[in-house]
Amino acid sequence: MSVAVYERDMSVGFRGQGYRIGIKDAGSDALRDCLPADLYDLCVATSIATATRMVFMDHRLDVSKAWPITHGGSGFGVNRLTLREILLTGLDDIVHFGANFVRYTQEGDGRIRAHFAEGTSAVGDLLVGADGTHSAVRDQLLPDSGLDELGRFIYGRTPFADDVPDVLIDTFNQMTDSEGVSMSVATCRKHGTGPHLTDIADYFAWTVRTANLTEAEPAALHAQARSLLGQWHPAVRRMVDEADIPATFLVTVDSARPVPPWDVPNVTLLGDAIHTMSPGRGEGANTALRDAAVLRRTLAVGAPTVRYEKEMLRYGFEAVAASRDKPLLRRTL
Repeated sequence: MSVAVYERDMSVGFRGQGYRIGIKDAGSDALRDCLPADLYDLCVATSIATATRMVFMDHRLDVSKAWPITHGGSGFGVNRLTLREILLTGLDDIVHFGANFVRYTQEGDGRIRAHFAEGTSAVGDLLVGADGTHSAVRDQLLPDSGLDELGRFIYGRTPFADDVPDVLIDTFNQMTDSEGVSMSVATCRKHGTGPHLTDIADYFAWTVRTANLTEAEPAALHAQARSLLGQWHPAVRRMVDEADIPATFLVTVDSARPVPPWDVPNVTLLGDAIHTMSPGRGEGANTALRDAAVLRRTLAVGAPTVRYEKEMLRYGFEAVAASRDKPLLRRTL
């Protein structure tokens, strides 16, 4: 089966890829199903050390609830750029960078043509839209589909330091002040790296959430995060003060509204392009990986994509609904 991937980014590291993804059992099983064994093993070998405790506290680091985390199964954490580089390994002749999809047209012979902003196009038997929350493929296929905005976060990254209070190291945590500002900190320490992977130093990934966050340049977002934490614990303020300012960015959390099945046999959707969801349960990336595995198995036996779509729409929007009921606190973890 011949495959071509058209990627709007100009290169693997063209933009910030975010920080951390929590791979649960379903995501781990999907990676194992789709990847060569050596690349799956590399995902595990370069994974991020897991948290040991769940902690809730106020802005002065006074703990209100805490409990140990028991790890089991096959899940692990990964750095987003590392995972991206692993997934692209050996695909130089398959992935075409700098191709910004704008629309598709149906050919007279039953095939489909994808058109790109650069004036080029490509023809195939099946178009898979895996182009994210604001998918251009979905907008054409399902023009009545919609998204609900659930919140916004400022993301930041700070080099790891071991003189940070223990309650912030290797924990899943949430801090909240009396004004409704909340912050979480994730410890990101990789077990190892690979010869062809970008070497990433250990770091803290943090998020700050409050009302009325607007898109701005990294320096302005960083300044806003600092202003929101003026009365917080000195260690928390110092973590933001020492952040990598250019790596600061804003994320809008959207949640997809359920859609009916479609009757276009040569166009389908995958991941956030169809069922983007709140990160509260940490299911978005895992559901996308599950999509990839289910679609792969469907195509491998020559079954129509409607079989994949029926199953994907069921579990995908079950995950969307469940994520809406979970507080928005685990985006980086």
